[in-house]
This record gives sequence, structure tokens and C-alpha cells, in this order.
Amino acid sequence: MSLKEYLGIEDSIVPKLATGFGGGIGRKGSLCGAFTGSIMAIGMKQGRTDPKDKEAVSKVYAKCQEFWNQFEKEFGSTLCYNIIGVRLDNEEERQKWLASGGMEKCAKVVERTAQMLCDFVNEMK
Repeated sequence: MSLKEYLGIEDSIVPKLATGFGGGIGRKGSLCGAFTGSIMAIGMKQGRTDPKDKEAVSKVYAKCQEFWNQFEKEFGSTLCYNIIGVRLDNEEERQKWLASGGMEKCAKVVERTAQMLCDFVNEMK
């Protein structure tokens, strides 16, 4: 089950929004796409509907920080490059990574992140 299904979101906008997250945002090795998507999901679950609602913002920020800490504890970093150790914007490195099963390793990070996020969202108040 996808997180979109888990949260009951029927619109196809979520995959469109998340398309560029892979490889640490467009293969630049920055924030892990699974982590970034998780932050979006936290906002979808508990985010503000009124731009002036400072209390809702504070609650979501606290939840994002809490999830950040859990993610870092699990993977050692929130940065794609630090997690996989490869520059995906370098085609030669990317091809070696792919040949060595890199996508499968990344899929495991995504799967574990989804499990963590589901548990986290279930516990949110």
C-alpha cells in the first residue's frame, strides 16, 4: 500500500509533486527523497489549513523534527549522498551504483522509511 492510499488521498497530485525527490532531489545527493516525502506526508496529516495558524505550524515543525531525529538514527543521515555514498549526478558513478544493486538498496531505504512513517503517523496527536 502506498502512503497516498494509507492517508486516503485519491488525487494523483502526490506522485507528480514527489517526482523530483529521487536521488536527493533530482540526483543531487541532498535530502533523501523518502525523507522529504515523509515530511510532506506529516504536513498532509496534520498541517495547517489557515496560513495564519501559528499553533498548527509549531506542532508540525515539532513533528518534523521528531521524524528527522528518527530518520537520522536509522540511516545515519538525512542526506542521500551520505546514505548511499554515491554521486548520482555523475553518470559513471550512477551506472556503477545501478550495476551493484543500488536501486534495490535504495528501495529498502524507501520501504523502511514508509514503515517508520506509518508508525509515526499512527502515533501523531
